[in-house]
Amino acid sequence: MATPEPEAKKVEIVVTLRTMMTIVGFAFVVWAFIAARQALLWVFIAFFLAVVLQMPVNALERRAHIKRTNASVVVVLSLVAALVGLAYLLIRPFVAAVRDLIVDLPSVVEDIRSSDIFRQLDRRTDFGEQLQSRAESLAAGLPSRLGDAFSVGGKIFGFGLGAITITFMTLFLVIELPNLSRALQGVLFPREAARMEVLEEKITRTIGRYALGAVVIAGIAGTIQGTAAWLLGIPFALALGIIAGLLGLIPQVGATIAAVVLALVGLTQGIPQALIILGVCIGYQQLENYVLQPTIQGRAADISGFFVIASVVVGAALLGVVGALIAVPLTAAAQIVIRELTAERRAAVAFARAGLPRTPADD
Repeated sequence: MATPEPEAKKVEIVVTLRTMMTIVGFAFVVWAFIAARQALLWVFIAFFLAVVLQMPVNALERRAHIKRTNASVVVVLSLVAALVGLAYLLIRPFVAAVRDLIVDLPSVVEDIRSSDIFRQLDRRTDFGEQLQSRAESLAAGLPSRLGDAFSVGGKIFGFGLGAITITFMTLFLVIELPNLSRALQGVLFPREAARMEVLEEKITRTIGRYALGAVVIAGIAGTIQGTAAWLLGIPFALALGIIAGLLGLIPQVGATIAAVVLALVGLTQGIPQALIILGVCIGYQQLENYVLQPTIQGRAADISGFFVIASVVVGAALLGVVGALIAVPLTAAAQIVIRELTAERRAAVAFARAGLPRTPADD
């Protein structure tokens, strides 16, 4: 007698209205974030600058005994004036130097390939040919890129609009940060509010000291290395100095990349010049690591080298150049928050390992 087959069970998938609304709401948030990513980036940059400027604003408010609004206006306008003055003095010659460098790049690469060091490399690999081809295509495409007046004008207008927007947002945020902090502390219990106040003070000091110190150190790096290139007769010394200073803003890897760039361009004048400029870059890195950073920045960003490089890579992938520049101070701030949140657990573990009983006073 045949065994009857069991009836097939029906599987029903029920999607409630609440689930549908959640999916739609999540999709809307993702769409809004993508659509407003440029504006959100401006807000993020303004908030970061406001945190960086907290230190000078607080110092001016405390020492000059003036209102916070006036102190904020003085600091922000001073920063804008310094940036505008620096742009007026450097951008035009820098753009001209970079343009000349790109135009002469094929001959520069050819001179590098003709050096004794790279002859052996050219014989074994096609790296030199690929580099030569890239240089020639870049130089050939430069006139068409510079000739598109509408594109260049649109980019300049967009940059100016963004700079003005970020400036005003930064100014208002610097003025309102204490009020925002008090408003947030007002909804917290006294213990959490006290912990948040400590965190704010540590994070502000860390980010402010690191960012301001990085700018000073980058200026010193660009001046020293650019001057050394000029004294050695290496071409495009101004452009190389500014490039070295900008790369110096990127921790760990930036100075190394700048040293390689300057040494390669130095090969156009000969191996001795390349070795000397490389020695200057290496010597400056030691000066920066053991003298300038401890003196100017202290131990503001006390994080391991691995996390420094990892944060720079991730920040660059997410936000480009801006992400690479602010990755380290943000990582240091996250480290401060994690240490504060885990302080009680680490204390409990320390007591347990020491075999000491905990008392209510220890909590």
